[in-house]
Order: sequence, then C-alpha cells, then structure tokens
Amino acid sequence: MSYKSDKTPMYNAKDLAKFLATQNNCPLVLGSATPDISDYYNIQNTEKNNHLYILRNRANNASLPTIEVIDLRQELANGNRSMISDRLKFEIQENLKNKKQTILFLNRRGYSSFVICRDCGYTAKCKNCNITLTYHKFENKLKCHYCGFEMNNLNVCPECNSKNIKYFGTGTQKLEDEVHKLFPDCSTIRMDIDTVTLKNSHEQILNKFKNEKIDILIGTQMVVKGHHFPDVTLVGVISADTSLNIEDYRATERTFQTLVQVARSCRS
Repeated sequence: MSYKSDKTPMYNAKDLAKFLATQNNCPLVLGSATPDISDYYNIQNTEKNNHLYILRNRANNASLPTIEVIDLRQELANGNRSMISDRLKFEIQENLKNKKQTILFLNRRGYSSFVICRDCGYTAKCKNCNITLTYHKFENKLKCHYCGFEMNNLNVCPECNSKNIKYFGTGTQKLEDEVHKLFPDCSTIRMDIDTVTLKNSHEQILNKFKNEKIDILIGTQMVVKGHHFPDVTLVGVISADTSLNIEDYRATERTFQTLVQVARSCRS
C-alpha cells in the first residue's frame, strides 16, 4: 500500500520512488507489514538485483494477538441489533475494569452512510459525483467524501415533501454514540478526516489517547498505521467485511492488508 495523489500532477509515490532511484542509481528500500502481491511477485520472479528480507518475529518477540470472527447475522438472530457484538461488548467491559485501552476501527467516517425518503425512495446524492451523501451529525450536514460537496441536512423530501426521512448505514460518529450508550462512564476520542483538519491535530489526538489514558480510540484507517500503545490489549473491527464491496479489483487484498495492520496494533 502506498500514497497516491489524485491532484495534478497525479502520481503513485512508490512508482515515483522507483523512477528516482533508477535515475540516480541508488538503492530503494520498500518496507511493509503487508506488501502488495504484485511487489512480492516481482521481487521473487521478474526484477533483477533485488533482495527480499523477512522479519519473522515481532518487536521484543511479542506474540500475535488472538483473532476471533463474529457473525453478526447470528447476533441479529439472537436479538442484538447493535453494531457491536455481545462478545466485543464483554471484552471492552473487561478492558475497562482492568484499566486497559481499546481501539475500535471502522473504515467509514460520518454518522450514516446514506439518507433516504421512506415514502418515495429518494436518496440524497452528490450533484457532482452522483453517489450517496453521508450524514454528519455534529455539523448536521450531508457531505460527499469524494469531491467535498456538502449541503444542509434534509428534513423534508425534495421529491414528495414527505417528512419520513431515515438514516441508514453507520460511521465513526454513530459508533462513538453507540459506545457512550453502552459504556456511559468510559472516555473516548475519535480520529478520522473530520477531526484531523487542523495542523498537528493527528499527533495531538494520538498523544492524548496515550498520555491521558483515554479508554477507547475510535477511528478510520489512520488509527492502525504503525502506532505503538503499550496499554492497548483489544482491537475491535466493526463491519470488517464492508471493504470487500468497494469498486476495486484488489478489494480482497486491501481488506486483508488493513485487517493485518489492525491486528498488529494490539499488544498481546
């Protein structure tokens, strides 16, 4: 995985690094806990003068955490309509009792992923991208996560004038609300693109989580990128399979990469 810029000039940072290394006749080091399949294949089979080095042990010989998959269909059949499984609720409660920290990862920001009129079926979409707008509760806005277009929240359907407006899907804002309902005495902090808009806010949130011993960090993919929190003994992935449905032929590979990175954020 690597940074890609969608602004002019468009580039893939990894490809650009390879080009610069070739032009300047210098070595290039690619490091990743989850290398791309294409890179792994090329290094072993097609590219000359390359060396593959594998770290077979974690730092300080720490063991990998135990991973448990929960089927939310069974949770629903048992009467649990929450996005947090009963098993995860129990483990969070144990962490709170033991004064340990928890990370909850949900790769979707906002409150609800789309807004619909239940009477006529109208769905609020971006006028530029024609994709559903995400509801952001705290600003009471509907936003496009692709081009940045935003509009005021709907109270009345523009098609049929119905007030039967409903919110579906979930995001980090809604997850934070859910956590406070289940654990009213716990402290939380959220890290997504909406909370890191100010300079140095990314580092400030991480430092606050670590130094002030905040109970639960809730966030999108940026919370799983190589952080070291000694007191984090539980990581919960909410709706882990949603990224399998994105419009990307490498969706399964990217989902695997993300889940491995999430797992390695946890100290066993």
